[in-house]
Amino acid sequence: DANNQLKFLSKALAVTIAAITALKSSLVSGPLGVLSLTAIASAIVTPLTLYRQAYSFSVGYGFSVAAMCLAMLFTFNPSTIFSGSMPNLLALSGVFYGVRLGLFLLVREWTVAGKAESVKKFDKSPPLKRIPFSISVGMFYAFLCTPILHVLRGSGGEGVAQITNVGVTIAWIGALLEAVADTHKFLVKRNAKDDFNFIGPTGGVYLLSRHPNYLGEIMFWSGIFVSGLSSFGTQIIPWICSSLGLVGIFFIMFGATKRLDKIQLERYGGQAKYDDWIGKVTSPIIPFIS
Repeated sequence: DANNQLKFLSKALAVTIAAITALKSSLVSGPLGVLSLTAIASAIVTPLTLYRQAYSFSVGYGFSVAAMCLAMLFTFNPSTIFSGSMPNLLALSGVFYGVRLGLFLLVREWTVAGKAESVKKFDKSPPLKRIPFSISVGMFYAFLCTPILHVLRGSGGEGVAQITNVGVTIAWIGALLEAVADTHKFLVKRNAKDDFNFIGPTGGVYLLSRHPNYLGEIMFWSGIFVSGLSSFGTQIIPWICSSLGLVGIFFIMFGATKRLDKIQLERYGGQAKYDDWIGKVTSPIIPFIS
């Protein structure tokens, strides 16, 4: 099964490279940049969704973000990717975020008992009906990455650098926080004998909030949004697309938090370790906000 997944990833990569070549000019300038990002994201998300429907918002999410950011890096600054400039560091944060998330989700699926079966349970729609959904999801991911495109286009003039510095810093902190939280949770839960006894994690970043991985996600995309503010200027398209992406990810993360808190309370409520932890850590996502 892992071999089949790797074959799908290689095919998706080949399609993405072809798409990047064809869409390069619209990434550089013009009003079609977001549509070009959508095409790149869809080239990753669609084949993965055809293979596993759940991949549209998990593995496909991570790898499509990485693909868009790589496409932008090679379009604008192919010879200076690791130069340390703030626009490049911003795009590289997206590459790190996406590759790390996609690989983490695959490793978790391959190594944690029951994960592969739970992913298969999402295969409910016929393959052809998944295509429109995967393209719409790809557009949402493109909205999230729109600020990166406009920072790289450099349309904000002299005021770009200062606010981009702030955004890049927030984005990297968020991406690293989510990586630490995901890894911590994975290491604690991978050897659990069952899912009915609470084993944590309860320490480290899980003392900041009950869902520091979601906190990291929110910080990452907030940093991406902040970084692009001075680059949007009077252009309506980046303002609308970027705002829709940020609002969307906030709704998704806070909604997921409420659902997970409810599930955990029903499953673990009354267990001493769980009750003690939620008594100490009262913040669902944002530290100090209960």
